[in-house]
Amino acid sequence: MDNQAEFKSYLERLGIEQPALCILLGVQRSTLNKWVNGTVTAIPAIATTAVKMLWFIKESDPQLFQRWMMIQDFGVPAEYATNEKAYEFLHVLKREPSPPIKKLRAQVAAQKQ
Repeated sequence: MDNQAEFKSYLERLGIEQPALCILLGVQRSTLNKWVNGTVTAIPAIATTAVKMLWFIKESDPQLFQRWMMIQDFGVPAEYATNEKAYEFLHVLKREPSPPIKKLRAQVAAQKQ
């Protein structure tokens, strides 16, 4: 399977809408759109690896996936995912997640039930 096909395959498996996916991957929406629509066929290998890792985390550890969503959305260091006190601090801030991440969190929560 070539890089572009593998990238698209994992995107489909993830089932995440583009606005949320841009936040999770840390890429511009125009960049992701070019990869998805085939305008740019030379998708960086690191992008494919990132999508595969997101899928793996989402499937194997939903709690960690939830944390990653918040970290990427809030733009804080990844250490917040591993440090319970720091993660709690994010909730003390009482900042609402962005609409794409809020929608994704609801979808992930519904899949657990």
